[in-house]
Amino acid sequence: MLISVDDIVFRTIDAASHDLRKLSLSIHDNPELALNETHACKAITDYLKSRGFKVEHSVAGLQTAFVASYVSPAGAYGGLRIGFCSEYDALPGLGHACGHNLIAISGIAMFLAISAVLDACRIPGTVRLFGTPAEENVGGKIIMQKAGVFDGSDLLMIMHPTIGYSGTWHSQCCQKMSVEYFGKASHSAAAPWDGINAGTAASLAQIAMGATREQLRPDWRANSIITTGGEAANIIPEYSRIECIIRASWAKDLRVLEQRTLDIFRSAALATGCTHKVTTEFAYLDNQDNPVLGKMYEGIMREKYKVPPTFGQGASTDFGNLSQSFISLHGNYDLAGTGAPNHTSKFAHDARTEKAHENTLFAAKTSARVAARCVVDGVFWEQVKKAHADRLND
Repeated sequence: MLISVDDIVFRTIDAASHDLRKLSLSIHDNPELALNETHACKAITDYLKSRGFKVEHSVAGLQTAFVASYVSPAGAYGGLRIGFCSEYDALPGLGHACGHNLIAISGIAMFLAISAVLDACRIPGTVRLFGTPAEENVGGKIIMQKAGVFDGSDLLMIMHPTIGYSGTWHSQCCQKMSVEYFGKASHSAAAPWDGINAGTAASLAQIAMGATREQLRPDWRANSIITTGGEAANIIPEYSRIECIIRASWAKDLRVLEQRTLDIFRSAALATGCTHKVTTEFAYLDNQDNPVLGKMYEGIMREKYKVPPTFGQGASTDFGNLSQSFISLHGNYDLAGTGAPNHTSKFAHDARTEKAHENTLFAAKTSARVAARCVVDGVFWEQVKKAHADRLND
């Protein structure tokens, strides 16, 4: 009896559903912050090894990063090199309020499905599952990309729960920055003139940030907080610190906004006589899905939900950095139909439900079907590559 590629995808993911549900709940009930996802990493890699897959641990110098791989019985030469990403870090105080327990199992589901397609069809190729820590903070994928972990990939995919669905999501660029001001302590009543007020420098920077927002483009964001402003009211503060996040829709705009922010930090130091130090983390660049892959993904999702895709902005992901260099799909799907936004306690609650599990596996099947078509349909794959080349040449 002939079995279609779609049937292989469905049967493989359905057969793993029980195990994936257990993994999802285990990760959800043991939330771990960026670069400390030891329970989640061990649970996932133990499961993969129990299925006979080769797993490389602590890649790119990150203890909780891994790569699992499978090579077709027909060999790797001449075939596609497809990669899927799993995330599993949680949010401070909210746990899995972005559904990374589900992103973890969706990556596994797609990896299992395409491994089964390569095996059953005896098509050359390699499939890899990238365990990517610290998406919510630090940017694990960026570190892994700089270390060459994704090199050689023809196609990269990830799934993400949210409100609604989309296969052509353009995220915002995001840059985290901090500034420290260094002044001189003095008694605020007896000899304030002997002090250099680092707290005032932080306040001036905050005021300038607020004033600058009036001239920012509608899609630009600049948000900051003073994390340290002083120790006591009767002491001129010698140290202060601000944490800041800036966002823009495009990388070139982010650079403009970054320079404005640096100017503000410098001017506050100049006005108060403080010295200052700016620390800048890796920038999360905007996600750019491949339109051919996205159209197929959205077509399948629309058949199920009977509503058009949702084109939202306002969030950022380190997968965006991968999409700048690789053919990619960041498939968004509806978490549980409750309308709860990401990064809320309600979203964390919904991420544990059976409905969220069902929606996750359907989205994983959909994305795996897209990946499988790239494997078996040479004409379709050429269209995908052309769309990628056209974007790079724009």
